[in-house]
Amino acid sequence: MTKTTEKQLINSLKQLKEIKPRKEWAVLLKSQILTEQKAIAIPANQVGIMNVIQSLFFQRKFAYSFAAALLLIAGVFGFVKYAMPGDLLFPVKKIAEQSQASLAGQTKLNQDVAILSSRINDLAKVAKEGRTDNIPSAISEINANMSQLAKSLKKNPVKDPQTLKEIANSLKTLADVPGTDLSENSDVKDLYQIVAQSQIADLQKTTLTDSQKKTLIDIEDLYNQGKYTDALEKILLISK
Repeated sequence: MTKTTEKQLINSLKQLKEIKPRKEWAVLLKSQILTEQKAIAIPANQVGIMNVIQSLFFQRKFAYSFAAALLLIAGVFGFVKYAMPGDLLFPVKKIAEQSQASLAGQTKLNQDVAILSSRINDLAKVAKEGRTDNIPSAISEINANMSQLAKSLKKNPVKDPQTLKEIANSLKTLADVPGTDLSENSDVKDLYQIVAQSQIADLQKTTLTDSQKKTLIDIEDLYNQGKYTDALEKILLISK
């Protein structure tokens, strides 16, 4: 490089050093710098915002999950009421029945009477629909309920005619179920005997027509022969 050129370069650098920015440009640059500083400071605030957003998202997700669970439970209980003895969901149905009876304030005896009626209706239904796989389970449930009810009635004889009439009607329904004669079952016989005896005692205190009095004599005769099922059928006819 020539001396002239070096001298010119030095002078140019000195002139460049003396150049000052315009006021408008300085203000604009300052504004840009401050904006960038604010932008850098945002992430600290974004942490709190993101936490809120995540919290809301979690709450909404939980709400959806809870709603889905409720729908699932409602669906299950919708199927439960159609469950029959021997079905997978039948134990859940029994728990639901007991819970409803307790909430309704029913006595233990009334609960037993209502459950027996439900089980007999279940047997009638599966027998009518030809669901032979369910019949043994239905009969087993009835036997267990009858045994419990018979023990309760022996310990605490019931004087309420309406309750006894409900039991008698359930037993009549049971007797009408084809192919499921349980009259010789010991628990069933005990229950038939207890109900028939109570109903006869009630009829003896009732004002009857001459025809009804003759029927009552037949009923007493059947009862004395141990034909409690036949006696109860006549009792239901005379009580209509």
